Amino acid sequence: MTLRTTICLLLLCLLRSCASTHTLLADEKTVHDTPQTPRFQLKELPPLPDPEGFAGCFAGISGNHLLVIGGANFPEKKPWENGVKVWSDRVYALPLAVARSIRLGQTPTHPALQMNRTPWKMAGHCQTPTGYGVSAGYLDEVICAGGSHANAHSRSVVAVRYQNSSLTFRQLPELPVPLANHFGTLVGHNLIVSGGQTTSTAAPAEAATWSLNLAQPELGWTALPEFPGAPRILATAATTGKDFWVIGGASLRTGPDGKLQRTWLNDAWRYSTEHGWQQLPALPAPAVAAPSPAPVIQQSPILLGGDDGTQAGSDPRTHRGFPNTSLALTTAHNAWTNSSSFPPAVVTTPTVTIDDFWVIPSGEIRPGIRSPKVWLMAPEKH
Repeated sequence: MTLRTTICLLLLCLLRSCASTHTLLADEKTVHDTPQTPRFQLKELPPLPDPEGFAGCFAGISGNHLLVIGGANFPEKKPWENGVKVWSDRVYALPLAVARSIRLGQTPTHPALQMNRTPWKMAGHCQTPTGYGVSAGYLDEVICAGGSHANAHSRSVVAVRYQNSSLTFRQLPELPVPLANHFGTLVGHNLIVSGGQTTSTAAPAEAATWSLNLAQPELGWTALPEFPGAPRILATAATTGKDFWVIGGASLRTGPDGKLQRTWLNDAWRYSTEHGWQQLPALPAPAVAAPSPAPVIQQSPILLGGDDGTQAGSDPRTHRGFPNTSLALTTAHNAWTNSSSFPPAVVTTPTVTIDDFWVIPSGEIRPGIRSPKVWLMAPEKH
């Protein structure tokens, strides 16, 4: 090999090395420029003063208190022991000052805690034992729409107010049809609900979507364009301001034995008056009954766990619990990406927005098993 050839080879190797280095640096810059997936931190609030806890409760803010209303549990025996589900009419109230102190990392100064007692109050009873409806906070009232009780599904829509240690109930226009296991959230002044069942044996689920302007409730419910996906129950709702999201859920059909059969769903949709219904990227796995409405961080809805159906039909006594992952749909990725873990995973429970954080009260941790724990979720500061 001549000296000239050797020099040429060395120069070629050097050029390739520079090109590789340039490519690597470009890739590194792309990674660093990608916005971080929203993350959050979790803290525990004082648990509900019920040893079982509830699935399907309503929740919201009124009178500077967090209210947890109704729901259902198995207080005597579990379902596999032939236990009977009991719907609750109780309303529990927690001072917001307790939640705000814990949010700030401070020790709450509530007198009950200083005496090693619960700061939760039994505020009273709702008009009918009810659960598995939609709740939303509006002008210091908790709006409870639909739901079920032991004998039927309900059309009732009630605004609950807690003031001076007393509960009041204001009737709003009834839902057009009885609904339970539906989903919804407040979008501006409008309470939007979709899906659900008119009876406990109804299949398929409802495809209708309804809106009630809470600023003008006398106008009644308005039908929005019908949901284009598979009619479903127990989806997770969300809003990023002017839109209505539907994430996951389960469709229903009647099996050969006459019993309801579920199909776990992983699709996601968004509705707005400007664009109508639009299909979004699919979830990496199905998600049913995740806490709803989904918290939104940096304009990204955060899907908290949900039942993925992988243990459907298994013995509930050996059920391992529901997934404890969380997903965010970010505009940067246009895909659902892992956000942060959510311990423990709970389903069939609402979320409540307080200031810059959310509360997830009680819920179901395994089939037939509830938890009285109450979680506080706040955006993680970078």
